[in-house]
Amino acid sequence: MGKKYLTLVETYLSRYERGGFLVGDVFKFNDNFKSSETYKKLGSNSRDLIDQMIETGLHVRVVGIKDTTSPRYPGNPQTSSADVSLTLALDSGGGRYTHFVNVSPELGEPVSFYPNLPPIPDAVVRKNNTNIKPKEVEPQDNLSNQSDKGDGKLSKTNLTLPDKNTALPSQPATPSPAVDSYTHDYLAGLK
Repeated sequence: MGKKYLTLVETYLSRYERGGFLVGDVFKFNDNFKSSETYKKLGSNSRDLIDQMIETGLHVRVVGIKDTTSPRYPGNPQTSSADVSLTLALDSGGGRYTHFVNVSPELGEPVSFYPNLPPIPDAVVRKNNTNIKPKEVEPQDNLSNQSDKGDGKLSKTNLTLPDKNTALPSQPATPSPAVDSYTHDYLAGLK
């Protein structure tokens, strides 16, 4: 197997070693996260920042996962624990992250959109007047829809497209040899 595939599988399996989150996950706050003790322990500025993030309607992403306690052997990935702290940021689109805040994973859960990308948030979709069901245009007396057909007077131009082929009278320049005679001569030469 390729190295990229193994790296991808190992990263996916590490999701369950680090509290169920991976960097890049879309984070959804629980319905009653404001009543949890960990939310109440946050400073007022962090709580205000979380409220601002939710009010924007944009995706909140996990941009960092850190152990809450330092590992005994820092260079060894096997010493990581499930007791982690998440760094969340507001995904403004185009790789721009703002509003960074550290929270406990118990405030929410990852949202899976696999195998697709996350949908475009309603906050960034602009309103437009696109007419998906076209209507037939009414004919107008416009000068550009009239032409002179050689008699010095303007008359309406034919603006319709043909919907069937026109048969042109023609005769071949040379008669076509019969396919039967060609293959007959060819097969006779092989014998």
